[in-house]
Amino acid sequence: MILHTVNRSPFSSYALSDCIKQLGDTDIVLLLSDAVIASAANSELHDKLLQLHENKRLFVLAADVDARAIEVKLGKVIDYSEFVALTVQCKSQLNWT
Repeated sequence: MILHTVNRSPFSSYALSDCIKQLGDTDIVLLLSDAVIASAANSELHDKLLQLHENKRLFVLAADVDARAIEVKLGKVIDYSEFVALTVQCKSQLNWT
């Protein structure tokens, strides 16, 4: 299981799209920084994000959600301690920028 962290908005980068294309069956996605916008906005990736959300494989960092004052529609909002727990749970981490 790999933890994929994405920090770029899907409206300004292909990082999230590229990440989703490479996901394994048990991999997890964590949206950070500007990527949290994907959890609130309808984008071309909505259906794929919805599938990750339904499979409990999509997470969103609370501090970045709060900083952008958005309402998360997809993904589980987590804090830094839960981020650390995900990092420990996964055998490796891949950052998409």
